[in-house]
Formats: sequence, C-alpha cells, structure tokens
Amino acid sequence: MSKYKKQMIKNLILVILIIGVACVSTYYIYNKFHKSRSIDYSSESLDITFHEKTGDKITLDKVTPLNDNLGLATNSYNFTIKNNLTVRTNVTIKIVEDTTKVEEDECQGKQIPKDHIKVSIKASGMPTEIKYLKDLNNNILLSTQMEALDKKDFTIRVWTDQEVEVTDTDLHYHGIIQILENNNSLARR
Repeated sequence: MSKYKKQMIKNLILVILIIGVACVSTYYIYNKFHKSRSIDYSSESLDITFHEKTGDKITLDKVTPLNDNLGLATNSYNFTIKNNLTVRTNVTIKIVEDTTKVEEDECQGKQIPKDHIKVSIKASGMPTEIKYLKDLNNNILLSTQMEALDKKDFTIRVWTDQEVEVTDTDLHYHGIIQILENNNSLARR
C-alpha cells in the first residue's frame, strides 16, 4: 500500500470518528435539555406537558407595576394538553395558592394582594384573556372543551398591575397551575 492510500484511509477514519462524536454529543445534549424542561402530568384521559423547569409552579417575586402590554411580555408558563379520548372532554384550568411553598419560605404575611395580581391565558386558536386573580371564581382561569384526540398549547403570564404601590419589595406570590377534566379529576405527575 502506498503512503498516499494510508494517509487517505487514516483521514477517512478520523472524519468518520469526528462525525460520530458530533452526532452522539448532539443527541445527548438535545435530550438533556428537552427532558429537563418537559414535566409530564396526566389524568384519566388527558396528558399534560409543562414546558418549563418550574413545571406547574408559578412564582411572582418582584413587585413591578406594569400595564397590560408590558405584562403580556413577561415570563410565560407554557404547557400542552392532549385529549386521549375519542369523545369531547371538558377541561378546567385553575390557579391556586401554593400553600406548601408559602410555609417553606415562611412568607405568610408577605404575599402580594390578589387584587393587584393580573393573569393572562392564551390558548391556541383563542384570544388572550386577562383577569385579576381576585376575580377568578373558584380559582378557575379557563373552562373549555377539547375535541376528541385534540391537542392545545396554553400560555399563562402573571404580573402586578400598574396600581400596586411599591412600598415593600419583599412581597411575592406562589401559585400552582391545576388542570382538571370532566369529572374534576386532577392531573398529577
């Protein structure tokens, strides 16, 4: 074998090795970030995937007066709901206070008043709805129907309204996004 052929074979093996390492590395990096950001929940007929590291937890840790346009540009909590049934099902999305987190942080007296917390929800194919947290009936943010085998993406944003007084910067809010189906069974991990 000539010196030229040996060099070609060596270069070919080196290129194949580099491409193989790049492919394997890309695969592992993608899966590491994808799995760390997707937190799955389910109920009897729904599959719910939260796309943030925080999962179903909402934290509002800064009292910043914002108008609605700026509030709609704040950090979002994104999730997808998939109806696994071959029939239409009712879905209820609630925001409830995270009492466990409040107790852990020992912040019972440092909560932002609910009459200054605004929340928006945007579902795929629907307009954005903005409400005050205090105005939610039974903590229900949205009640909707999902068609058979349908899949919808949702985005929730939480902010303080522009009327809030910034006298105590230690105020915050801890909440949980809950998804319930027809029979009010709660989706769980």
